[in-house]
Amino acid sequence: MSDPVKPFRSHALVGSLMLLLGFALIAFGWVIPSRFKSVPFGVVREAGQAGARVSDQARFYLLDGNYGAAELMAKGASRLGEKESALVSAQVAMEIESNEQLALWGAWDPFLEAALKNVPLDDYSTEPGFLGVLLAKPCRTAVSRLLENSRNPLVQDLLATGEFTTYRRLFPVSSTSGRPLEVSLLGLGLAAQGDHLTDGLRLELRGLILEAKASGSIGALEDFYLDALSLMRMFSWGQLKELLSRAESTEDLKRLRFLFHRKPERQALVYAMSLASRDLADLFDYLATFGDEGFDRLESSLATGVDGYLLALREQLPIEIEVIEDVGSFVSNVQTALSPFSLRNPQLSLGIKYSSFFVGSFVALYGLSLFGRFYRETVSPMLAFTQRFFGAAASVLVFAVLSEPFLSGAGTFDGYNFTFVLPVLAQVDGELQIIETTPTTSMEPATLLSIAFFFLLQALVFLICMLKVREIERRDFDPLVKLKLMENEENLFDAGLYVGIAGTCIALVMQVINLVEANLLAAYSSNLFGILCVAIVKIRLVRPYKTKLIMASEQQIVDLSKKS
Repeated sequence: MSDPVKPFRSHALVGSLMLLLGFALIAFGWVIPSRFKSVPFGVVREAGQAGARVSDQARFYLLDGNYGAAELMAKGASRLGEKESALVSAQVAMEIESNEQLALWGAWDPFLEAALKNVPLDDYSTEPGFLGVLLAKPCRTAVSRLLENSRNPLVQDLLATGEFTTYRRLFPVSSTSGRPLEVSLLGLGLAAQGDHLTDGLRLELRGLILEAKASGSIGALEDFYLDALSLMRMFSWGQLKELLSRAESTEDLKRLRFLFHRKPERQALVYAMSLASRDLADLFDYLATFGDEGFDRLESSLATGVDGYLLALREQLPIEIEVIEDVGSFVSNVQTALSPFSLRNPQLSLGIKYSSFFVGSFVALYGLSLFGRFYRETVSPMLAFTQRFFGAAASVLVFAVLSEPFLSGAGTFDGYNFTFVLPVLAQVDGELQIIETTPTTSMEPATLLSIAFFFLLQALVFLICMLKVREIERRDFDPLVKLKLMENEENLFDAGLYVGIAGTCIALVMQVINLVEANLLAAYSSNLFGILCVAIVKIRLVRPYKTKLIMASEQQIVDLSKKS
């Protein structure tokens, strides 16, 4: 007589091994530094380590003779914790110590040299930035004479706008209150004469001037002049011309002004971010989406290196500061070892991650099924495979939500809206107004994932019910016996309702205790899918097959009724 304990132990051993293998695959997928809706900090750090740092860029400006930009970049590098920044700052201080004029200008410029060579430094204004150079009457007169002889069409157009009478916040240059406008025009004229404006900004500015000449519409042009005036007050000439050489449009300059006024205590850091960006639009788009939290993450990315910062801007995704790196040395070492692969192969790495979730869940579910082989009913291989397949697919959705911290919180960021209240003439730097963004009708990814998860569960219930009907149909039983078996499975055919109600209740409870963001659409979709699933099962599967069985056993039913 065979011992029934031996096959049970054998199945339990195999089941345990498969459970361990499944959990190991899931754990491996979990530690892979690759995300769908965020960028792991380990990948950003890996990208940043191979490239230049902010202090390297500061040294470049030092060697190029732009001491103003080098000084501000060194301050930004110091805030990021780069020790090399102290050396650059010391070298800048040493270079400008013996040249007071260079200290005020920030960088040598041939046109400034030609215009102001006979103006003593005592005649300069005490206002900060490049505004202090141009605001004094001797300086304005000297620069104006220089630019009036320019053959640059944009310079001539700029000077011509000085006598427009349609300004609302500025006054014509010839009036007693015309100094702010004159300073703006002279500063922009020097930038245009020295070819420090990008092609995009130059063409747009020329278009605004021509439109103002033709129609008298001066609003957009006046806004641009005020933005430029505000930046002149904050930065020296050397610092200002580097910003102008990166702004591709008047909107870029407006947004730059917004950032510097929004983060006055981090002015050097904002300046470093601006000069480190390959395209200022990427920086603005990122902050428009993620706001102050995104700014802090960009600061952390820039601290790893310029290439890590550029990776964050290119991906336009939140940076995930992974807590798992502090779990233990083994986990940290695994993530560090996998970061180069994830950096070079982001799509393949993500595919391996979710494949590990799926295969691990499938293997774990198969191993778990071996423990119940002796007390559960026998099911067809197709039904068993379908249960495990859809169970693994549902597990992937669960792991996706759990392993993607920004998937469910995609709508929680308070992004920047680059909007201003423009300043009055007595205040050059202006003030800010932040307006909340208008809600959109598009659904968040977390909502779509929740709906997809509940739909997948109901699809699994439907397939199980369909396979159970097909299993009863294939059995070599009498029609009456099959009819009884169908009646015995009524609870299974109602399982869609049970699963739907349970999903709604669990979702609502999780929302109440703030585990997930409140979303009634995602919660009640579970109940709706359950109702639809049961309706389809009962009407399209169960009822037609029962009708077929009743018709097939009509004579048996008549005979049974006669006997009764």
